[in-house]
Amino acid sequence: MSATTWIKTMVARIPGYFVRTTPMSYGVAANQDISVSAFKYTPKHGYSIFKTHLNPNEDNIQIILDNNVKKVIVSYRDLRDVVIARYHRLIKIPKTKRDPHYVDYSTMSKEQAINHCIDVVIQDYIPWIEGWFLVADQYEGLVHFCRFEDLVSNPSNEFEKILDFYEISLEPEIITKIVSETRGKGDMVSNINKGTLQSWAYSSNFRSGKVGGWRSDFSQKNIDYFKEKDKGALISLNYENNNNW
Repeated sequence: MSATTWIKTMVARIPGYFVRTTPMSYGVAANQDISVSAFKYTPKHGYSIFKTHLNPNEDNIQIILDNNVKKVIVSYRDLRDVVIARYHRLIKIPKTKRDPHYVDYSTMSKEQAINHCIDVVIQDYIPWIEGWFLVADQYEGLVHFCRFEDLVSNPSNEFEKILDFYEISLEPEIITKIVSETRGKGDMVSNINKGTLQSWAYSSNFRSGKVGGWRSDFSQKNIDYFKEKDKGALISLNYENNNNW
């Protein structure tokens, strides 16, 4: 919900780069962890892409380093828009009942469902992004951060930053073509349905990519609840200067 799929589809169009599957047990994958088995089918030569929402804990970082991962792109987004992206996704495509995080938002009011999404995002997302900033401090040159809002406003510039991070040089016309081909088109459901017939490198779950969409969906009670739970994350991530938004 912070443009990881968009970034994947751009990088996957770089000549010689390929998205790889990551075979893992359900429990490992569902917890956003990784295991050595994820690299079972990765060729020893060539360039590979892995799209994950990996938790930045010590075990996971050691596994990717041990398996020759040299560069990691971490994308992040205004937490309020993450809340709304999560809400709309689960309204349209609910989790299955066997999923440990299953909740039926159709049985709640919109305000209640959004507050539940706020709880999930605050609990999971803040430690996740803070953890990646700590990893970046610990391992120089390992992590490149990409803000969703910057990608939306100037995708060519952000893609060029990614290319610089990977030390890749592409002709300007190729960059323009890649950005044009990957920019969000269509709605989430149709893109997901279409993705079943596409290679994983090109499939997308893109919805609207709207910046500040939370303003249209948050009620005043949602705003107050977010402020109560936020713990200063919007300020530390430079989305707000204070809590008077």
